[in-house]
Amino acid sequence: MKKILLIFYFINFNFNFTFSQSPLAKAWDQRYGSLGWDELRTFRQTKDGGYILGGYSYAGIGGDKTQVNRDMVGYSADYWIIKTDAFGHIQWDKSFGGGDNDFLFSVQQCSDNGYLLGGHSVSGIGGDKTQASNGDFDYWIVKTDSLGNQQWDKDFGGTSEDYLYSIQQTSDNGYILSGYSNSGIGGDKTQASWGQSDFWIVKTDSLGNIQWDKDFGGTNVEMYGCIQQTNDGGYIVGGMSNSGIGGNKTQTVWGNFDYWIVKTDASGNIQWDRDFGGYGNDWLNSLQQTSDGGYILASRSESGYGGDKTQNLQGGFTDSDFWILKIDSLGNKNWDKSYGGTGIEDMFGNVFQTNDGGYLLGGNSFSNSSGDKTENNLGTAQGWFIKADSSGNKQWDETLLTLPDDKMPAYGIQCSDGCYVFAKPSFGGLAGDKSQLNRDVTNSTNDYWMIKLCDTTAKPIVAFSAPNNICPGTCIDFLNFTFNATTYQWNFPGATPDTSTTTNPTNICYATPGNYDVQLIAENAIGSDTLLFINYITVYPQPAPQSITQNGDTLFSIAGATSYQWFYNGNIINGATNYFYTATQSGDYNVVATDINACQVEAALFNVIANAQLLMSGEWSTAVSPNPAIDQLVIRNSILNEPAIKINIYNLLGELIMAVKQEPVSKEQKAIINVAMLPSSIYYIEITSGTKIYRSKFVKQ
Repeated sequence: MKKILLIFYFINFNFNFTFSQSPLAKAWDQRYGSLGWDELRTFRQTKDGGYILGGYSYAGIGGDKTQVNRDMVGYSADYWIIKTDAFGHIQWDKSFGGGDNDFLFSVQQCSDNGYLLGGHSVSGIGGDKTQASNGDFDYWIVKTDSLGNQQWDKDFGGTSEDYLYSIQQTSDNGYILSGYSNSGIGGDKTQASWGQSDFWIVKTDSLGNIQWDKDFGGTNVEMYGCIQQTNDGGYIVGGMSNSGIGGNKTQTVWGNFDYWIVKTDASGNIQWDRDFGGYGNDWLNSLQQTSDGGYILASRSESGYGGDKTQNLQGGFTDSDFWILKIDSLGNKNWDKSYGGTGIEDMFGNVFQTNDGGYLLGGNSFSNSSGDKTENNLGTAQGWFIKADSSGNKQWDETLLTLPDDKMPAYGIQCSDGCYVFAKPSFGGLAGDKSQLNRDVTNSTNDYWMIKLCDTTAKPIVAFSAPNNICPGTCIDFLNFTFNATTYQWNFPGATPDTSTTTNPTNICYATPGNYDVQLIAENAIGSDTLLFINYITVYPQPAPQSITQNGDTLFSIAGATSYQWFYNGNIINGATNYFYTATQSGDYNVVATDINACQVEAALFNVIANAQLLMSGEWSTAVSPNPAIDQLVIRNSILNEPAIKINIYNLLGELIMAVKQEPVSKEQKAIINVAMLPSSIYYIEITSGTKIYRSKFVKQ
């Protein structure tokens, strides 16, 4: 475990606690990759506690990727999304693309539990793309259901390049899209560009039909264009700008590129704009409305002290650090903070407001332990994250250790259980924090990588899993994913046993159909956490009982199950999967029937006699009368003089209807059977002597 340094400040009788290093410890990590280049660009936690990861892949089927590249030659990128459970295990993956490059940069779970994917595409109609490109790259969005199946897609663009980076479902169940555009009026773009490139936002309805679009820019270059709907129903859009006053821009630039944000109303009309920067380059690519109604802006900065920037770079004038800036609801600056080591911090990922009102931010760092960075890199460049309080004061930092290196953006969120999950593209193999090999064992291509870390100084965080849809009589094992606990109390009402104090209980048995709760209470010296899942275990109904009847050499089980498997003397009979089977050898037979819930029931028939002599005529001539029969059926045949006679009646499904106990009259060689209670139908009658079998049909009226 990493050392924790507590620094105490005594001000107005309040204590503030600061960790020089991260108090986090790894809960798990997972690698997801094809056999080619995969670049993660976005991820979010989903409503079920799992995760959706998105980016693009140049590869076809292989590794964790189950779908072909839409460019069959395999040189172009497709959107690639992966859905996982709460422990990072893959549930499904989907790929979407046309015949050329399609780059995914944003994904969001929608109110219907489906997903909206957004990025830019240069593909025409083909593959998953149903609309032609207007110019060069266009905005391309894809709507899926909850399992990732495509429902519809839309292409939006002008006559030149348009790059989509940010999407969000809006309060009216439509969508807001934002990026930047080099296009003038034409195609889907209704407003001219002010300079070389402008922010371009597009508002659609719930089916992706354009409602309006807006162009915001100065007389030079505006790029990126991240967006969020604000509490008042309007929008905040931001990126980088090197324009002075002109166009929509009302404030001059401080240096080369500055942060520039635009606040609009619900119809996209500008309410105000703000420019923030130092004297160098400041590259805004992440923003969020904060719990106080203001905004947090974050990215990397090459500016030292000056302009809106109140701190120097940690590594001198050739350096770049991460820079966050807090403003109020009207765009007035509250404070700013810079974080870095003596190396370069670049490829910023995102900023995320945490449950305590503070902030999590991160990206890529080339710095070893220096400045604000408390850990050396394992490789040349690593993912690096900072946790700050609500005033931007650093509380701890975390370096994601991989080898050889990961010169790529890194993204972080605080998840619903209070832990932190980080994700990034990774070249790394099995080393540092990474517990799995790169799918490309040469470590020359990226995989997606996700890692979960939890606070070791906090009370436990309970999590567990088990098979929870089972058949009667099943015994199951529980896997405990609880973090930071020392003792456990499990409760399994309705099971045997019904309690346990072990970490991972095994052989917990459920005999009776129904729904059952499971509770886990975990404790440590700091506190406890309880997780109660109501009706977590479903025990399916008992499958219908089975039996086997014999009609000649044919063995019949009871029809109606989903599938069947026959066995002879305990050995499986390959291909014997019908509800009946014709015995070719004498011996013991059993059948396993499986119902719609995959629950099984077994029946057996022992000492089956196969290949008995079947007699229909000749010296064993037989009369069955009357036929049709009403009340009685008279059988005449000399076989009736044989010892150990059995007379059985079956329906057309081979089900035994009547077993007759009838002593034959030896002189007359006949048997009289009362069939008055039988429903009107066609039946088989079978007489078995042990070495001979007689079968015939009769009709009951």
